[in-house]
Amino acid sequence: MNRLKILRELKGISQQKLALEINVSQTMISKYELGRAEPDINTICKIAKYFGVSSDYLLEISDDKITLPVSGLSEEEKNILFGYKRLNAIKKAMLYAYLQGLLQE
Repeated sequence: MNRLKILRELKGISQQKLALEINVSQTMISKYELGRAEPDINTICKIAKYFGVSSDYLLEISDDKITLPVSGLSEEEKNILFGYKRLNAIKKAMLYAYLQGLLQE
């Protein structure tokens, strides 16, 4: 969890303070930061919420710090958004250009 240490240092808090905030030991925070232990899903959620980032960002699955709210979207719309997020920058630009063309028709 490389991003955990970065987020903690950006916020200017100690491992001990973070440990108290999310109800784990300082030793566990150290182990998470050093890659010697992995937090459980509940702890990942607490950490993500504490720092205001997505769990995907925290776990380095995504570079997006926040997730888009998907309530009210159809399954097709959700699939399109999540597919878009998986594209590299060149493919995103191509898709955006194609979409602009479709919208002008």
